[in-house]
Amino acid sequence: KMDSSGQPIDDEIESFKAIHVKAGDHVFIPSGTGHLVANIGNTWLVTIDDGPVNFAEVDPASLPGHADYEPIKKLHGFAYYVVQEKGQQKLIRNQNYKSVPEAKIENISRGV
Repeated sequence: KMDSSGQPIDDEIESFKAIHVKAGDHVFIPSGTGHLVANIGNTWLVTIDDGPVNFAEVDPASLPGHADYEPIKKLHGFAYYVVQEKGQQKLIRNQNYKSVPEAKIENISRGV
């Protein structure tokens, strides 16, 4: 969420989505969207970022709005934790956030 001057309000989240993926699935993540990948499977998970950042030339953390993990550290993780309970995965709300909407959970078929 952004304040009236366009600055992020770290502990107020506008939306949260968890997406189940399988081998070959594609998920588009819009620029400026906070995101994480949690592998809850028993095999390797490989991802690719097609962003225009050239890591060989500059430290990505120095770029505006890119790789700023301080709010995540301060709030002890993202808005939800992925946990396993009785053999099932579930999302548990991170109580360090002031405002968090209900999580939307989606399954996709190729190319989101």
